[in-house]
Amino acid sequence: MIATFQSPGATLELGFITLRWYGLLIAAAVLIGIWLSQRLARRRQINPDLIADLSIWLVVTAIPAARLYYVAFHWGFYQNHLDQVVQIWKGGIAIHGAILGGLLAMAIFTYVQRLSFWQVADVVAPSLILGQAIGRWGNFFNSEAFGAPTDLPWKLYIPPSQRPPG
Repeated sequence: MIATFQSPGATLELGFITLRWYGLLIAAAVLIGIWLSQRLARRRQINPDLIADLSIWLVVTAIPAARLYYVAFHWGFYQNHLDQVVQIWKGGIAIHGAILGGLLAMAIFTYVQRLSFWQVADVVAPSLILGQAIGRWGNFFNSEAFGAPTDLPWKLYIPPSQRPPG
């Protein structure tokens, strides 16, 4: 089995399996975030198993919400390509939607579990921030989320195929 890395498209191919860097980094961020939130929960006398349960709610809600938010703000394209609305592997999620979906899921979860929303938010917030930082590496591997062209020595090279017109 030969592993190859391809930059534009940011994939890692292991034989017949294709892994996308962005997906790997999101998965890593989720796992690290759960670990961190469970540690913080223990310190605040919150059952860490509840954080594991909450994480399922968050992931199941945040990923579709991130996609829906992206699609809503790019509706001009998707209204004519409805078949691509669910094709998340082609790109297009927004952290704003994930946060909104996660807040909704957490509000329902804490209500059902009779927990303080604000105490749980305090435990989960550092993981959200860390996850956002880890996710930025996905932007790096995808050659996206960059600024204006520069000649500075610490510039980031963006392949011409990844640059917007103009």
